[in-house]
Amino acid sequence: MIGKMDQRITLQRKTAMADGAGGITEAWANLATNPRPWAAVTAKAGREGMTEGRMVATFVTTFTIHNRDDLTELDRIVWGGENYNIRGIRRMGARELFLIIEAERGVAQ
Repeated sequence: MIGKMDQRITLQRKTAMADGAGGITEAWANLATNPRPWAAVTAKAGREGMTEGRMVATFVTTFTIHNRDDLTELDRIVWGGENYNIRGIRRMGARELFLIIEAERGVAQ
């Protein structure tokens, strides 16, 4: 598996930040610990459909990274300049070596 983990990804989390005018705005920021792990990337499936009168294309990709406990389905992955919303994380237990992450590109989070 390690030989196939040849793609650098960025893990991000939505954070609340002061907007300078007394309000709060949300922005994406890299995770504090090891935000750029190596990953094995596998394309799964794509589809197109009409949403609110416009054509929308989505694509599901699987990312495999070394196990960690700070990643959730509310986070996202940036790979190849594209944002992938995490849809599911397969956790087999704390002793497992890898996490299998299913993420989708082309949809808003």
